[in-house]
Formats: sequence, C-alpha cells, structure tokens
Amino acid sequence: MKTALLVGVILGFLATNASATSNLNLSKSNINREFPKGMFVTASVDISGAASAVVYHTPPSGDFILTQVCTGLVSGGTLVQVGGSGIAQVASGQCQTFTPGMSLPADQTVTCTTFADANTFCTITGILSPPKPIPAPTPTPRQ
Repeated sequence: MKTALLVGVILGFLATNASATSNLNLSKSNINREFPKGMFVTASVDISGAASAVVYHTPPSGDFILTQVCTGLVSGGTLVQVGGSGIAQVASGQCQTFTPGMSLPADQTVTCTTFADANTFCTITGILSPPKPIPAPTPTPRQ
C-alpha cells in the first residue's frame, strides 16, 4: 500500500511538472514571429532643464515596435510623445514596458519632455523590421 501511494505521489509530481513546462515558442510573444528579421534598436538622449528632446525618428518604411521607455530621475516624470501625441508619462527613474509592443507610425519623431529643471536621460528600445521588398513586376508574355 505504501509503495502504491509513493508511486502515485511521484506520478502526480511528474504530471504537474510536465504541464508547467512549455516549449520556447510558447514563451515568445507574437512580435518575434511577426518580425523574424527584426533588429533590436536602442536610442538615448540626455535632457537638461525643462525641455523636449528628440530620441528617435521612425523610418519612412518598415515597422518600428516600441517595447520599453526608461527615464532618469526628474521631478514630475517624463512625457513620451510620437509625432506630437503623448503615448506615456513615465515616472521619475522608472521604465515603462509595452507588452507585446506598441507599433509606432512611420516617419515620426519620438520625443521625451521634462517639466522640471533636471539633468536626466530618456532611453527607448524597440524592434525595427526591414521594409518589405517591392515585388518585381510579373512579365507579360508577348505574342
């Protein structure tokens, strides 16, 4: 009886362990599947005073997915804008993570704005996919 109970407990542990594990594809977000040739991009800017500073300019073609914004210490935090529209207010000394990511419009400026006199920084990270190739025209047979 004790042996059967011991075997049952061991099988129970193995079953719960097997269900708790997953393969690598399950742990990845859809971004990794959608942008297999994407490059990781990091851009940073120093900000002095109450000012707005350009951190990055999204490319005119291709896709840019913003994954994280981090800021240094500054009273009131840092406002992150894309093309003049606010997308996040990041607290002082904190990071804002976008899961799975935020698709930014093409050919737009990413800025960080502080509202207090400070010497700080603003850093963004994201995934940049290469522009999709333009397909060659299909030749038309001539007779």
